[in-house]
Amino acid sequence: MAGPACPSPWTLEELRPLRGYSIEWAEPGELILARRNELFRARQFGPPFESLGRVPAPALKAAASRFRPAQRALRFMFYNVLKLPDGRLFFTFDRLIGVGRDGRYEAISGLARPARVLRGSCALDSHGDVYFGEYVGNPQRHEIHVYRLPHGATKLEIVHTFAAGEVRHVHGIYADPFGGGLWCVTGDRTTECRVMRTMDRFRTIDVVGCGDETWRAVSLLFSPRGIYYGSDAEFIENHLYSIDRVTGERTCLSAIDGPVYYSCAVGDDLFFGVTAELCPSQKDRRGSLWHVRAGAPAARVLSIDKDALPVRYFQAGTWQFPRGPGWGDDLLVHLVALRGDNRTYALRRRRVAAASASPSVDEPARGH
Repeated sequence: MAGPACPSPWTLEELRPLRGYSIEWAEPGELILARRNELFRARQFGPPFESLGRVPAPALKAAASRFRPAQRALRFMFYNVLKLPDGRLFFTFDRLIGVGRDGRYEAISGLARPARVLRGSCALDSHGDVYFGEYVGNPQRHEIHVYRLPHGATKLEIVHTFAAGEVRHVHGIYADPFGGGLWCVTGDRTTECRVMRTMDRFRTIDVVGCGDETWRAVSLLFSPRGIYYGSDAEFIENHLYSIDRVTGERTCLSAIDGPVYYSCAVGDDLFFGVTAELCPSQKDRRGSLWHVRAGAPAARVLSIDKDALPVRYFQAGTWQFPRGPGWGDDLLVHLVALRGDNRTYALRRRRVAAASASPSVDEPARGH
């Protein structure tokens, strides 16, 4: 199950039995997988796969999405799957937002308008409530809502509304496991780029930073000492940043080669996926994976070329990570619109004895 070439101290292994499946949730002994509009449970990186049912979808879209380019063009895929404390699954699929149990899925009520929710951007708090914000095109800059699904409920509540002209849309809401509270990030232009925190479930919001693309973030990661993100800048060079949770001071950790959409923590190891968006701030056609760990410099783990299909219709090249507690020390990653599209890999630390045989950090992925 060899994967793309990967430099020391890492090895990347393709999980071949999972080709065509994305891992949406991972915890020790259980994976929740997705293939188009169907969810599955697995106990290992391979069969048997137990079907958890299909999310309702138009028959024509479902038929067209059997062809991977059509699936990407139609966005016929899951963006979020969360296991709720009451045993239900919360999901966002294309523009459908709902909950399910025992293979039956239904939309939840209370949305002001249809909206997508970016991947991994829903927060599950300590009360069992789910929070997310609207991600819509919004060229008119109308008001943007933040929603809460209370524990056990099927109807959403609006807990905050950004007034018309404040922000374009919400990139994500994230629960801080170390400092408590929820963090919210928005975009896209100048003062619309905000990193915010609420300690009282959106009754009040503190703006931690805003004003330019250095504060434009899609996802956040947390450690006992700080909050970390990679910028999602379209027009200026992107960087990795940390925010000290005591002083509030922001530190630039490293320049990086493009915008970051998604990121994932595995223990003390923090990973940031640079998206092959092909925007003005990006100089090449690659997506790359960066690693940050306390006491060590930020480092690029590997890069993979964007596939041949155009971004405008068939999506930017992204690294997608599962939600949940994680699968031991493995970083599980699913590739979309990169060379190796629709395949899943496990990134692991390489044994020291094998490190001398590793290739250059800039070597593109091979063997797809």
